[in-house]
Amino acid sequence: MTSIPLIETPELLPEADEPAAGIPPLLSLVPQAGPPAFAALAFGAALLLLLVPPITLVATLTGVVFLAAVALVTVLVLAGAILSVPVVLVRRLRGHPLPHFSLPVPHLGSVKVRRV
Repeated sequence: MTSIPLIETPELLPEADEPAAGIPPLLSLVPQAGPPAFAALAFGAALLLLLVPPITLVATLTGVVFLAAVALVTVLVLAGAILSVPVVLVRRLRGHPLPHFSLPVPHLGSVKVRRV
């Protein structure tokens, strides 16, 4: 077996009973107070939109196109509903003919005819 030589001498290595033994100083920092994560993410997103105008332009145009598409689909659906009502009514009326209505007429056999 080959042994790997240590970069640091054993006197400079941290002891095993220390809490941060073997962890670089930057990674041993534990944040205890600060802004919530969503606030930091929101700040980062706002900074990104301020620093990169093309992304802002693309996001704005995408939102406008999306809203225009939703409005167009809504208008088309409403127009289709309005125009289909007469067709549906005619189909239903043709499928079910109107009942024949007649007024009561006296029977002709019981009427006496008089000649004048």
